[in-house]
Amino acid sequence: MDWVKQRDKWTCRLCGVRFVNLNVIDYGIESITVCDTCNCTLREMSSDEAREVCKRAQRLNKVVLIGDCHGHLERLDRVLSQEEPFNFFLSVGDVISRAELTTDKRIILDRWKGKGYFVHGNHDDFEVFNPLGLTNEINGLQISGLDGTLRARNFAKDTPNNISFREILYLSHLSNIDILVTHQPPTGIFGGMGEPVLEELLNYLVPKIYIFGHLHKQKVKFHLNTFMISLPMIDNGHAAAYFQGRDLRNLEIILKKGKKFIRV
Repeated sequence: MDWVKQRDKWTCRLCGVRFVNLNVIDYGIESITVCDTCNCTLREMSSDEAREVCKRAQRLNKVVLIGDCHGHLERLDRVLSQEEPFNFFLSVGDVISRAELTTDKRIILDRWKGKGYFVHGNHDDFEVFNPLGLTNEINGLQISGLDGTLRARNFAKDTPNNISFREILYLSHLSNIDILVTHQPPTGIFGGMGEPVLEELLNYLVPKIYIFGHLHKQKVKFHLNTFMISLPMIDNGHAAAYFQGRDLRNLEIILKKGKKFIRV
């Protein structure tokens, strides 16, 4: 993993900033690369607090990324079991409706509920896993989620299945987002399909990863330092992202026909 060690020299291990006033510091653990801003923050802490922060920054996070399930929870169960151990998983919605919920499927949901976060799709009519709000910190990662689709062109949010422009305006003022999750895709990855306003939001936020579903098609595109991942139906594949601290290390795209490994 020499490429990882090499990249540590130009990336702040705490905030992820690259090439800006970086120094290699020893805070009682292995030497760690930090920028001047984070170094000042660490100096204001006690030595024990600073050491714990540095340990968290070196910790590896594995995040499983799940597309639409539409009731196929047996496949979801197999995928998550195969991917263990992982820290948590993110779902882009359309998991299952109440009408499809059987006793066996409820058991699967209960088994994974504590490790799963999701946004409502247009078919979800209850909280399947932990709901993603507009801003979330999960295992040190900054994650933003938008429930639903842009059906109504107004500021009101009638149901969790409907995105409001008020939410989009709120998100557009944020920064340092690691993962953006929506059910509906933006334009710019499948021609004219998708929502232009979500592409504009992507251009404002520039997260490390942007995942979405709804179209049931798999594609990965790199855009403005963001990996845009269109997740297929759960039967056809999923993805896994590996972070060290807040630094995205690599992506695995696991398809029905094989695996694609992306070093980033």
